Amino acid sequence: MSWKIGMPNLGHTMEEGTVSQWLKAVGDVVKSGEVIAVVESDKASFDVEAPADGVLSAIVALAGSVVPVGETIGMIGVAGQTVAPLQPQVDAAVAVAALPIRRSASKGKISPAARALAEELGVDWQDIEGTGDGDIITRDDIRAQANLAQASASSAALLSPMRQAIAQATQRAWQSIPHVPLSSHANVTQLLQSGDKALTAAVARACALALGEHPAFNGWLEGSSFKPCKSAHVAVAVSTDDGLVTVVIEDAVRKSREGISDELRDLAQKAKDGQLAGNKMTGGSFTVSSLGRWGVDAFAPIISAPQVAILGVGRVNRVAREAPGGSVHFVSEMNLTLVFDHRANDGVAAAQFLAAIVAYLEHPNRMDK
Repeated sequence: MSWKIGMPNLGHTMEEGTVSQWLKAVGDVVKSGEVIAVVESDKASFDVEAPADGVLSAIVALAGSVVPVGETIGMIGVAGQTVAPLQPQVDAAVAVAALPIRRSASKGKISPAARALAEELGVDWQDIEGTGDGDIITRDDIRAQANLAQASASSAALLSPMRQAIAQATQRAWQSIPHVPLSSHANVTQLLQSGDKALTAAVARACALALGEHPAFNGWLEGSSFKPCKSAHVAVAVSTDDGLVTVVIEDAVRKSREGISDELRDLAQKAKDGQLAGNKMTGGSFTVSSLGRWGVDAFAPIISAPQVAILGVGRVNRVAREAPGGSVHFVSEMNLTLVFDHRANDGVAAAQFLAAIVAYLEHPNRMDK
């Protein structure tokens, strides 16, 4: 009997991963749940555990290999069992690095004018194959090489692997989900007067409580079926140098605002340092995305499929409102935009859910019960 070790899925945007390191060698005895390898995505690293007791009978993907999600990277067999050897997979980029570099036969054969142009443009002409008479390198060859280098640099700078993954997931979500935005605002004067400066944590807590009252927005749409989440796992978008990632506050209903704030701070720092574990980015049943600190009043974010809703949080503004008796006073208002998947819910239900979020933010004492 044998068990496959597959490339794990570290997030809904992940299509492939890299085998970073094997911690066991072929023939080593392993225990179920023991960490035997480390894999990486564009966003995080993840420990791979043995699926059963036995021996590591084969390493299919060597360290450095890029493997699609779900594909085999190794095998576990029963101790003493003979397993046919499998051909290890090696990523093409790794293999190419081992190939000898072919030097052009035209090395040293360059016209003086072409040499001067190469120095001006910063082009290394040593490996260029000349197109002039006798394979001599011409000015046109230098210009072509310079243009190629510039195009390659522009292409590489256009989209990083992580940015490509985000772009693909965003495009799929935008094209397949009927997004409907609903906007409102919450008077957070009382929340701010209570000394609570961790507004994102307060919003996450409010959303978790509101999700408990409106479970149709807490879960995932898989095909034509809605799969509700048993608890509220609130994902919060975090900006890093490489792009946007989400960190997940599991079972947020059972955590205080202070506890959520501390956990968010820790997870956000790990995300920015590139040390966020894969299981801390997956499993979110609803997402909160805030651009308020960057001066954005309101925005409609794209739903993180297969979730069915997302909340966009704008900045807090001081605005004049009429008080009872006709007087005018200033309050602190936060703009909120709920975007929901119209396939899973209708507008009235979404409006009631948004009103519940607003109510919790406007009465922060209710969030502490």
